[in-house]
Amino acid sequence: MAANIEQPISDAEWYCRKDSESERFYEIFFWLCRKYDVRWANADEKERQFIEEVTRVTYERDKASRLGLPLSDVRPSFAS
Repeated sequence: MAANIEQPISDAEWYCRKDSESERFYEIFFWLCRKYDVRWANADEKERQFIEEVTRVTYERDKASRLGLPLSDVRPSFAS
């Protein structure tokens, strides 16, 4: 009994496949970097933590909205 598993045609196809959730996350990330005028390569630790956290919350709220989930389930910024 052979399992019917869909295999990519090549390693390049697998490598180049786009993940829409990852793309959405990075769209938000870069938008927030521009909004707050943060250049990631030159950012200090505090700036990086800020952008990472604001991106996480914004992305999770965006995803919850798209999936029809309650926004109250999203962990607030800088909460433990």
